[in-house]
Amino acid sequence: MQTFTLNRIWVDEQPLDSIFPMLAGTAELVGPAASIKDLSTCVAALDPGVPWTAARMDHAPRLRVISRIGVGIDNIDILAATARGILVCNTPLAPSQSTAEHAVGLIFATAKSIVQADSRTRSGQWHSNFRSHKGLELHSKVLGLVGVGRIGGTVAQIMNAVGMRVLVFDPGLSSARAAELGVELVSELRSLLEQSDIVSLHAPATPATRQLMNSEHLAMMKRGAILINTARGALVDETALVAALTSGQLSAAGLDVFEREPVSPENPLLKLENVVLTDHIASHTWAGHHRLYETAVRHALDVLAGQRPAALLNPECGGRRAAEVF
Repeated sequence: MQTFTLNRIWVDEQPLDSIFPMLAGTAELVGPAASIKDLSTCVAALDPGVPWTAARMDHAPRLRVISRIGVGIDNIDILAATARGILVCNTPLAPSQSTAEHAVGLIFATAKSIVQADSRTRSGQWHSNFRSHKGLELHSKVLGLVGVGRIGGTVAQIMNAVGMRVLVFDPGLSSARAAELGVELVSELRSLLEQSDIVSLHAPATPATRQLMNSEHLAMMKRGAILINTARGALVDETALVAALTSGQLSAAGLDVFEREPVSPENPLLKLENVVLTDHIASHTWAGHHRLYETAVRHALDVLAGQRPAALLNPECGGRRAAEVF
C-alpha cells in the first residue's frame, strides 16, 4: 500500500485559510480540483454537503472519518459509512449563534415589514401605505418556539430581553431547562399555535416532523400570525403555507429553508410580498463559517490521532479504521 508523509484530507470546496495552521506538519488537503481517483489516497474528508453515497465511499478505501462542515447529514449515507468502518461526525455547536440571530432578524423583518418598506421607499412611494400599514410591536406579544435546542434556546433568550412571552413545545425539554431559559412549556402543539403571535420552528427533520406545519396546524394559528423557519424546509407544507398567506390566515412568513433547494423560480412563495426569503444562509457569518470549518478539522484530526471525535454520529461503527496506521 502506498504511504504518504502526511495524512491526506479530502475537501470538496476551497477551505478557509485559518485551518492551514491546524494542519501544519500533520495533514495536507486534497481538492477541491482533485480527481475522484485521489480519494483513494485520503484518510479523512471534510464534507461541505456533497452526497456521500456508498459508491463514493468505495472510491476511498483508506477513509477513517467523514467530518461534516455543518449540522445536517441528509447527504451522508450513515449506514454505508458504518458498514465500511468510517466514522461520521458533524458540527452542531458551530452555527448555533449565527442561525439564532438570523431567526431573530426574520422575526423583526416580518413583524415590521422592513423589506416591503425598503422596496416602497426605493421606488419613491413615500408613506404610500402609511395609514393602512402598522407594524407589530413585539413587547408583550407571544413567541412560540417549536423545538428548543441550542438555536431555539438562544432565540428564546434574545426575545425574552425584547419583552416577549415565550412558549415552547418540545417533548424533550426538561422543566428545569425551561426555567433556566425563562420560557413556558406547553404539552400540546395546538396550545402553542393558538396562543402565539409568532411561531418559530427549531425542530429537526424527521419522519414525525415532516410537513408538521400543514393546513391543519396552520389553521390553528392566530389569524394574522407570523411563521418563521430557519430549521428545515421539510417541516413546512409550502402549498398550505401559500394558501394561508394568501387568505390572510397568516400575515407574513420569514423563511431561510425550503422543501426543495435551490428554490425554483416558479415557487409561488417568490411572488408573495408578505414573505421574507433568504437562501439558506442563516449560519453564513464569518464567525460561524470559521467555527464550522475549524471544528470539522479538529474532529478529523482527533480521529487521525486515535481519539474519539466530538459529535460522533455512528458510535456503533466502533472506529474499525480509527486505529489503523497507514
